[in-house]
Amino acid sequence: RQVDPRFEPHDQPSHESGDDGSDPLHLLGALLPVYTQILAELAEAGAAWVQIDEPALVLDPTEKARVAFALAYGSLSQGAASNILLTSYFGDLGDNLATALRLPVAGLHLDMVRGAGQLEEVLATARPDLWLSLGVVDGRNVWRNDLRATLATLQRVAAARGTRRLMVAPS
Repeated sequence: RQVDPRFEPHDQPSHESGDDGSDPLHLLGALLPVYTQILAELAEAGAAWVQIDEPALVLDPTEKARVAFALAYGSLSQGAASNILLTSYFGDLGDNLATALRLPVAGLHLDMVRGAGQLEEVLATARPDLWLSLGVVDGRNVWRNDLRATLATLQRVAAARGTRRLMVAPS
């Protein structure tokens, strides 16, 4: 795994230092009110759900960055009238799965094509009120899918958690 060199709400602090050697985590306090305002405007416009992509979750963030995830999403979730769906894609969350499951978001998207191995931990530890968006269709090749395997995965999750908080999605 590698640390993502791009800026991505926590993504501003997704890497340890900027080009000038500064710590981008210091920007988080200034950015959170902007994201909170955007979420409020989306809710006013009628958005029931807002998807926030965090590709850094499939990489290797530092412990400091993991703390920043908790701070950022704690803040964003408190002010959000819309449900936040936190997404990662094209990989499993690995060591970041526990962090993602602890975040106070309404839903979590998981890549089940490349991260099927994380399903057991998710079923064992996800809060009952957490919506699960399962990427069971390969987003890189939507025309090919093992429908029996996909159905088996969805039935397993439905048996463990019910269907009320289950979304089907591409990886």
